[in-house]
Amino acid sequence: MKLTIRKAMLSQTRSKTAEELRQYSAKVCEAIEKNEQFQKAQIVLCFWSLPDEVHTHELIQKWTGKKTFLLPKVVGDMLELRAFTDKNSMVEGEFGIQEPVGPIFTDYDSIDLCIIPGLAFDNSGGRMGRGKGFYDRFLPKTHGYKMGICFPWQIVPKIDCAPWDIPMDEVVSCPF
Repeated sequence: MKLTIRKAMLSQTRSKTAEELRQYSAKVCEAIEKNEQFQKAQIVLCFWSLPDEVHTHELIQKWTGKKTFLLPKVVGDMLELRAFTDKNSMVEGEFGIQEPVGPIFTDYDSIDLCIIPGLAFDNSGGRMGRGKGFYDRFLPKTHGYKMGICFPWQIVPKIDCAPWDIPMDEVVSCPF
């Protein structure tokens, strides 16, 4: 079931042009900026998006200086966090993902908001990632509000979640 949903979500995303993805991303980021949890957050865990994810680069760069953004770095099968300073202090890490350099951030209790990617979400906060479990292993370490973000076609009626799958407190998208 999860494999079928993953394939369908990737196929739908790949069927969109880069411009369409940019436009949807801008609407999702606008919804994030209007969200009360984002507005009051000072320390935000986010992600430097891949081409098939909601584009977060502009959101992060726009708000850096007003908020502290933490980005993950893949180390083995775990995520380490580092503060984002600027896009020139990023290096390509595992899976072709741009990752920040600098000291490891470990004050997980100070994270106010976790903005999390996913291939699919349901309206109950169920999340399906890419299948490696990085966020499901990391998120129990923080008490930050968990906000899943996605394109509108990535919201599905139901995701069969395992006991270790961490639900989102809210899913933010935009109209289709």
